[in-house]
Amino acid sequence: MKTIITFSFLIATTLLSQLALASGTFSINLIPKTDAKALLEISNYDAHKYEINISNSSGEMVYYHETKENLTNHSKLFDFSQLEHGVYKVEVKIDGASNEQLLTIGKNGIEVGNSVKKADPVFSFSDNILKISYLNYGSNQMVLHIYENSSLVWDKNLNNEFVVQKGFDISKLDRGNYTIVFASGDDIYEYDLKR
Repeated sequence: MKTIITFSFLIATTLLSQLALASGTFSINLIPKTDAKALLEISNYDAHKYEINISNSSGEMVYYHETKENLTNHSKLFDFSQLEHGVYKVEVKIDGASNEQLLTIGKNGIEVGNSVKKADPVFSFSDNILKISYLNYGSNQMVLHIYENSSLVWDKNLNNEFVVQKGFDISKLDRGNYTIVFASGDDIYEYDLKR
């Protein structure tokens, strides 16, 4: 049993390390060029396919593109003159990691915020142990909830540490289907689990 748990944590550590390596060298830079245009530059040490998504403050997607081939660098000049004034989120994703930058379009032109790195958590379940690995780039408070049929059956507040690698013994829960909800700041992730 101890060997299985150790092996499971080894796998989770390996996945987290790969994610950290991929996201650690991955960066975006949004540069205003004129009052209505901005250049998006994407760079990474390794070649990957990128997903580019621009959404408004209501979460509605106004642009989406996925590169067809693996690239280390990619750039695109965007013309935002047809968009309404407001705040937009520019998000670039690769392999479970993302970089986000806020863009404000106003009467005085374009303003961009700082780039924010994010990574999806890695969930696994084996031998009644729910394992979660996560890189908390935003140093956010985190919470883990377990729901059965939309009813909260268990929750745990987590510290705002940068590297999260935890295992939770859920053997006391009844057999059934559960939804695991992990929240880090405003980001919410779900994982379905059958016990």
